[in-house]
Amino acid sequence: MNKFSDSLDLSLQKAFEVIEDGVSNSKSYFHHPTLNTLDKNFIASRTVVLREFNKNKRVLRFHSDKRSEKIDQINKNSMSTVHAYDHEQKIQIKLKGTSEIHHMNNYSKEAWDQSRPMSKECYSVADAPGKNISDPTEYDLDKSSIDVERGYENFVVILFHFSTLEFLYLQRAGHRRSLFNWSADKISKTWLIP
Repeated sequence: MNKFSDSLDLSLQKAFEVIEDGVSNSKSYFHHPTLNTLDKNFIASRTVVLREFNKNKRVLRFHSDKRSEKIDQINKNSMSTVHAYDHEQKIQIKLKGTSEIHHMNNYSKEAWDQSRPMSKECYSVADAPGKNISDPTEYDLDKSSIDVERGYENFVVILFHFSTLEFLYLQRAGHRRSLFNWSADKISKTWLIP
């Protein structure tokens, strides 16, 4: 048994460690979590890249193109969830909260300046992500003809603030599932039936 499997405090600590590892470890399953938003009466899901995690403020940072459908969805309804599962560690984390968009401000400028040139290139595509096209080769990037820095106009930072964290650990001796809710500066912790 792992030490965290029978302790709520250690379960939360483990969840934060796993999320934190996802920021810099590209092999972590939490490096590419699923961000879910509301699209009218449906849930829209997509894989995003975890860029930063502030455990004290319970904030995850992702990057996106301002022309993406998810940006319009978040602007209409900020309620969002984030989910990831690591089948090697047998850990699932579900987060509930709200997302906020930052475009052409201090948050986005700092994130842009810290991004690698290769990461910036995708924001230089001529049209919006998800647009219907007939020939995908027309949208191949020609690095010699694009000004990567112009992509900043399309770059946004998504800050996801979570108030609920659900942690599931699968083990032969008995699965462990726990729920953590933050309200103001208080946290409630409880076990759930897996």
